[in-house]
Amino acid sequence: MKPRQCWSIMVDKADRKLAQIQSEMVRARKLLDTLEASQSRLLVLYEEYRVRVNSAESMSHGMQDALNHRQFMAQLVALSERVAQDIARANYSIAGLSQQMTQAECERLKMKTLDEKEQLAFATHVRKHEQRSMDELGVSQFNRIGLS
Repeated sequence: MKPRQCWSIMVDKADRKLAQIQSEMVRARKLLDTLEASQSRLLVLYEEYRVRVNSAESMSHGMQDALNHRQFMAQLVALSERVAQDIARANYSIAGLSQQMTQAECERLKMKTLDEKEQLAFATHVRKHEQRSMDELGVSQFNRIGLS
């Protein structure tokens, strides 16, 4: 007789789910890091371009250049806003994954506890069965000695 394997299987399944969520969390954090780096590069680029536009050398280029500069700066601002929205979405995703990870960890612990209880119940059953067998053997030996 063996202990039931259902809880062990459920523990393995919970472990796999937890590992999957953890890998998704790692990817989400890498994406967030990339987005934050992009945002900081955009801010630096915008500031450098703004300083260059305001310098005396760019004042002499003409109306078309000024329009192009403004248009480029507007594009940088729009791109920066989009990156900020992506960062907000990534943070929201990380929060959701964190909640999922907490739930998966609770489920894993529950399954592990049930598996341990099953193992303990089986060990207790085996111990009682062995004790019963030993008691029967002892009684039969006592009866054999008593009859002789």
